[in-house]
Amino acid sequence: MKHIEKNEAVELKRDLCNLLLFVMQGEIVVSDKSGALSLKCGRMLMSTNSEESVCLRSLEDSVVIVLKFYNIESLILESLLQKCREDMTPRYYSTETICPELFRFLSTIEDYIKADVFFQHLFYLKLNEFFGLISIYYTDEAYSAFLSPLLYYKSKFRFMVLSNYEPNVNVIELAKKCNMSIRNFSRRFTEEFGMSPGKWLMDKKDALILESLSESTAVMTVIAENFGFASSSHFSTYCKKRFNDTPYDLHKKLKSGMER
Repeated sequence: MKHIEKNEAVELKRDLCNLLLFVMQGEIVVSDKSGALSLKCGRMLMSTNSEESVCLRSLEDSVVIVLKFYNIESLILESLLQKCREDMTPRYYSTETICPELFRFLSTIEDYIKADVFFQHLFYLKLNEFFGLISIYYTDEAYSAFLSPLLYYKSKFRFMVLSNYEPNVNVIELAKKCNMSIRNFSRRFTEEFGMSPGKWLMDKKDALILESLSESTAVMTVIAENFGFASSSHFSTYCKKRFNDTPYDLHKKLKSGMER
């Protein structure tokens, strides 16, 4: 919770988080490289993940609650995002009026902050409660528009990963292709895909290897070369470890299965 005096400017670091701002009192101007936006008391703003900082400038004495969260762990939120109207265009940020029920919820948050009460489990409970209130007290169209930055963030990251994927790429190379540090990439990847990038790449590679081995014209040496194995024996060792069988025997079984 930030108390900002009239004409005071405060820099707010995003820390690569999704950002929620609630103006509880006064009026502020929120600005970053994309532009500036005025928010009066009773308005809230949702902004997607970014490395940029945000500047909050107060037009009068103001009170702002800032909520930042890294990932989309809430089942309620996941459900809401799936229900969002298909014609809703993802946006970088969105704003909405704070309804009376949500204002009462935020007043309890103020009480926790003033009492210096904070622990991780409480944070996630309150985050889930917030999205639950959004689903109850706002129309489908309203919450779809408000949550649209999260749609943008999800679709943008997933598209970026899939468009830069290659069969032999490793995690470091993929993070570099996505213009992210390995740490931030790994964290964001796990949030989006539900597993580490290393496991995803390994599972993806295994699926492509099995697909190649199922082809009737499969050539073991070519497949081994295509997937970056130093030799046929190296490829054979990998298959025995991952699939409990040799490439040739896998090819026969897969081919037989495809012909049935």
